[in-house]
Amino acid sequence: MTETFLCTLIVLLSGMMVVSCSEETVDSGKFQLYYSDVTDIGPSMSMTLYAPTYIGAKPYDFEITRVMLDGAAVQTESFGIDKETGAIIIANTSQLAIGNYALSVACKSAGKHYAFEDIVHVNMMRTVPEGIVATPNKIDVKYEDVLSKSISDLPTSAITTDGNHIHITKYVVANVRHEGELVENDELFAVSDAGVVSFGNKHQNLKPGKYVIDMKLTTAVVDAESTEGLFANAIEVNVASKPLSLAYDPNFSKVEQGTEEPTKTVIPVMVGSREGLKYSVKSVVPANAPVSIDATTGELTLAKNSLAVGTECKVAVTVTNAYGSTDFAQAYTFTIVPLIHAITKFAYEPTVELIEGAALTQKVKAIAGDEVKYSFKDLPTALVGKLNINAQTGEITADKGNGIAQGNYTINVVAENPKGSMTATFTLKVIKNKYLFTYVHWGNNIGLSPVRNYASQYRIKSAAPLVMKVQSTDIQSGVEAEYSIDTKNSSTTDVTIDSHTGEITFNKWQGGKVFMVLVVTTTGKGTSAEVTVKTPVFVHCSKAVKGVSVDYTPFVLQVNPRTGGISNAPTVSGGKQGKFLMDYRRSFNYYNIGGPASHVTGVLKGGVTNTFMYAMWKNYYGSAAVNAGARKPVSYYDNQGALNTTLCYVDATKDCAVQVNANKWIVDQEYANGVFIGQMTFTNDGNVGSVAKGSQIFPLAIWFDTNFK
Repeated sequence: MTETFLCTLIVLLSGMMVVSCSEETVDSGKFQLYYSDVTDIGPSMSMTLYAPTYIGAKPYDFEITRVMLDGAAVQTESFGIDKETGAIIIANTSQLAIGNYALSVACKSAGKHYAFEDIVHVNMMRTVPEGIVATPNKIDVKYEDVLSKSISDLPTSAITTDGNHIHITKYVVANVRHEGELVENDELFAVSDAGVVSFGNKHQNLKPGKYVIDMKLTTAVVDAESTEGLFANAIEVNVASKPLSLAYDPNFSKVEQGTEEPTKTVIPVMVGSREGLKYSVKSVVPANAPVSIDATTGELTLAKNSLAVGTECKVAVTVTNAYGSTDFAQAYTFTIVPLIHAITKFAYEPTVELIEGAALTQKVKAIAGDEVKYSFKDLPTALVGKLNINAQTGEITADKGNGIAQGNYTINVVAENPKGSMTATFTLKVIKNKYLFTYVHWGNNIGLSPVRNYASQYRIKSAAPLVMKVQSTDIQSGVEAEYSIDTKNSSTTDVTIDSHTGEITFNKWQGGKVFMVLVVTTTGKGTSAEVTVKTPVFVHCSKAVKGVSVDYTPFVLQVNPRTGGISNAPTVSGGKQGKFLMDYRRSFNYYNIGGPASHVTGVLKGGVTNTFMYAMWKNYYGSAAVNAGARKPVSYYDNQGALNTTLCYVDATKDCAVQVNANKWIVDQEYANGVFIGQMTFTNDGNVGSVAKGSQIFPLAIWFDTNFK
């Protein structure tokens, strides 16, 4: 039997966000599959996306069942999938059409077949037009200057065109790589509206070495529409430094006297530029100790020797690069001992129980032997990257929200020293998290059915208190839940909630306005398996304003910001036929539910530049000055002939249905996951010039979530 689930945001105690996508499955179990968010690629790029995480039994036999390009099915060999792990393989993209690809994936789990529509999203971008350059495209800066100087005193690079045929309207730092590895651009670098790339507010967090910056640009060739493209390898920033630190972990080892085999160390971690990098032994005490070093990696080797028991062989290392040399005294110590005991005993608890999604710390139960190093042997694929081991202590850990599915796993750990090795085996038993749930719903009173397909929403027509009770939830019977209101991200504080039952009492009244209350539901509070779900609940105070009432049904428009959407037309009572006009005007509010911290809740206001709404206005205006007092980014009448440039608008040609444009509600490369409520004004005289000064209402809320269909 096929069952459909509504998308819901789950926040585990660890802070991991899990999104349950709408899915079709042959049974009604709790198996769920999760891929990362949208991935940007360019022509001729190849990559493998991370394998998905999941809840339930380990999935297998993956296949891609459908590929959609901007909503239409296409045939392409550019996307493949690892049948065992589910990792998406992207290759042969030189002829791949530009656009947004949505991949549907099917798999099996515990003998059952599951299908997930449009679960993987890939944005195939154009390369930027020829003639766009970064000047300079290479920046050299001393590490000490990065630490000590202000942004204004550090060098910059300007993204420009070499002629007048191309116009750049938007600049975004797309990717940052340090020595070839992708790193998060947490204000390390920034770009201005004029295309000047500079060091960011947290540039002191930069490390020595080479950074490569990719830029995402919105450009327009003369007489053509704007397009978005990737300017790969736009700028190279070389943060130059001599070797600053050298660390072997551990920085010591014991060596049995007279051992025949050479003793090798771990490869050290060096902080400093890697240009011309070379390691050498500065000194050894005692001088006759046969110590050598790998000049490329820094690995030390103590050869066969006749050193006396108790000798501490102390090694100083010199590290040289293109910017200088640094000596590191006592970088490593070999200690000669009479005997290294072989490993004769090694064990963990035979069965280790882990609650699904909870953290794990498991120590070695018994060990007898010296100089032991620990490692996994044949770790199950489903645990790779989720289960960790300390090579020095053997302690095994997993983070909260680790994504390890229910089931029994055989774990083999090897303990090894110069005398040999021993393997310990135990069973990791991952049990169901009884606190796990996906939704709470308060229903509606406006006849919307099926109820779960719509937001919790109530329309009231008077100033009496409104009581809303929980109508449905998948919290297990017998599990206690704690309910609270997130007042910071709600549009009113005139509301109370019973912390045990979830019963909401709404005490606010303002005619013609929609309010949103963000309810936080927590199960297993205080335990390692704690689960939290955030649910917006909406109330519309329906009342005629200047003799006119405007009622959208539903009055919450649920929109996927990737694809956009349109509301139903409202019922307008008291409006004059052919004379009623309405548009967005002012008081534009955004309330963050599940977006990143940079999507700051707040109202659009001049001088307040850190809010999500200000960033949206900035996206609209591009390189032009932001007018925070203007309605233009969401206005129908200010954009006739260019409605595709707006964020959203009240469509006068469709009886005031609200249209939300696709791929507009995105900041810091993260789509909106929250609620937008803005004031509309209307007139009954048919005069477009009267709309902006017309009667004021807030009749509609727009709820954004990338999992809405």
